[in-house]
Amino acid sequence: MPTEGPSAALREAVAGRALSPEPDDYLEDAVQELALAARGALDGVIFFGSRRTGAAKANQWSAYDLFVVVHRYRPFYRAMRDAGLSGKRPGFMALISRWLPPTQYSIRFKDSPVHMKTAVIQTDTFLRETGPKRRDHFCIGRLFQPSRIVYARDRPTREALLAGLVSAHTETWAWTRPWLPPAFDASAYGQNALAVSLSWEVRPEPPDRAEALWEAQREEQTPVFKALLIDLAARGELAPAVDGGPGAWSPTREVDRSETLRLKLYFRRSIARSTTRWLKHVLSFEGWLEYILRKANRHGGESIELSEKERRWPLILLWPRVFRHLRDRKRKESTP
Repeated sequence: MPTEGPSAALREAVAGRALSPEPDDYLEDAVQELALAARGALDGVIFFGSRRTGAAKANQWSAYDLFVVVHRYRPFYRAMRDAGLSGKRPGFMALISRWLPPTQYSIRFKDSPVHMKTAVIQTDTFLRETGPKRRDHFCIGRLFQPSRIVYARDRPTREALLAGLVSAHTETWAWTRPWLPPAFDASAYGQNALAVSLSWEVRPEPPDRAEALWEAQREEQTPVFKALLIDLAARGELAPAVDGGPGAWSPTREVDRSETLRLKLYFRRSIARSTTRWLKHVLSFEGWLEYILRKANRHGGESIELSEKERRWPLILLWPRVFRHLRDRKRKESTP
């Protein structure tokens, strides 16, 4: 496959969105407080997820999804503990953070409504996981969607983070090809990428979830994918579609069985890694049980109360509830 880098137009399209001012004063203040507490250990912060795009209703319990990019793990976790933001041991956190990165980490500040649900990752690992040498789909599956760099240590670091976001969009071509329609424009390409990515999550989303997410992202994402498709055409990967209408493209080469098999294995490996990563999150995310309960109550519309034994032994006793929840959710989604 051609290896030419992204065009200036694609970079500008991503930068126009990723470097735009952050209108959330609470988040801006919290990020600055985090940078101060980190004592130089913080390289960057990237805001992503449904709260960033407006695809989900937020309330007082809604967390901010953030990638926290650090130069090295141990100094960052030591600074968080010294600042009173975490009770976790720095050495232990640094050790588990090297296994299946990123690491979910909860950060709250006194007198601030912002709850940071962070994915902590080293800068070099961040750049690898948004590129062709990534080890799974976790980072790239989130960062090809709208995100914003809300903090960068300096200009070179900001440029490196931006390059990672551009790469996350460029790489969509590598993992969506087997599931693309014969002809597509930028909007159809973006929605298809969302549908493919969500279908390979640990918890598959309902079919209409991709459509709802795309409606929330369409205005921001369409210019980015327009620039990407023009790049792909310049590299010989796409040609104007014969019957697709204005702005529609078709692939110039067919997808063979080996490519489809390789990508299915890639996604299955990603699911296995994400499932295993849950075990680490239980150790790394303070208050994980209460957070999950609040989230389940918000999305399910029903209050979930745990017994004393379930709270004491959640990893053992909560599995029947998990299976019932997934079963009931599947039934509701299949009901017309």
